[in-house]
Amino acid sequence: MGKTNLHIIDWLLSSGRSIAPVIPKTYPEFASFRQAFFRESASWDAPVDRAAAGGFVSDCAAFAFAAGYCSALQRLVPALPQNAIVCFCITEEGGGHPRAIQSELAPSEKDGGQTKTFTLNGKKKYVTCATEADLFLAAASDGMRDDGKNNIRMLMIESLRPGIRILPMKDVRLVPEISHGEIIFTDVAVFESDLLPGDGYTDYIKPFRTIEDLHVTAAILGYLFKNACAYGWGREMKESILGRIVSVRSLAMSSPTAAAVHIVTGDALKQVRDLFNRLEPFWEKVGGEAKQAWDRDKILMNIADKARTRRLQSAWEFYEKTE
Repeated sequence: MGKTNLHIIDWLLSSGRSIAPVIPKTYPEFASFRQAFFRESASWDAPVDRAAAGGFVSDCAAFAFAAGYCSALQRLVPALPQNAIVCFCITEEGGGHPRAIQSELAPSEKDGGQTKTFTLNGKKKYVTCATEADLFLAAASDGMRDDGKNNIRMLMIESLRPGIRILPMKDVRLVPEISHGEIIFTDVAVFESDLLPGDGYTDYIKPFRTIEDLHVTAAILGYLFKNACAYGWGREMKESILGRIVSVRSLAMSSPTAAAVHIVTGDALKQVRDLFNRLEPFWEKVGGEAKQAWDRDKILMNIADKARTRRLQSAWEFYEKTE
């Protein structure tokens, strides 16, 4: 039978034939997931395919979320290495809006060479994969613009760079298998080569939420397909999961700022939620720790619903406005 250009679907179907009937109930350490994710994702060019493959090799929804999150950042910044865990450091005490970002990027007083250097000072909260990360994408202000707004720059720095301190957050209710933390930057040396081009808000922070929604969803669907194969959920359910992957994949490879993408994404995510409801009887049969973890983590899809609704409303207004 001929193959489609949806090679990720071919791979999922082929890989699903060799999945063990029972997925282990004791989840491995993050290091085990990291190794499996890097190994499988290396074969895929599109970050959304890496997300789906990463979800498939995950033994819990938390690791699938991590696969989608890291893949989303690769979609946002294509220059990121594939074999690195990266985290997005945006939120501060007052939130993630540009006016709330107080982390400061200032010219270094020690700068006397030909290469311009800066110092980074500030604090970030609710950073996903904080302790596992190899790289940080951090937003900082380098001053005020002429219009009085905060000028945000995005920079990429190694997690082990001197001056960086990570404080793990305890008692995290969702996806506790991956870390969340606060990051404190104290006189961290930043080089011009660490600065990403463009505006930190419009080019990175603003589009990331849509990119993240789609890539995390692809990863969760990859994880669900693995369970469908392992527990024998039947052809109809497998077809539904794969169909959602194809839908999300198409959107993930489109412009994350396009109004049309936001509108169709609204329906795509609604279909995924409906799929979750249809899966309830199947999870009941699975039972045990796997079901408990799924019941706990499936509400990830509802996080940032208000912001998602605002984007959808704005997208419709774009098309419905009168000339």
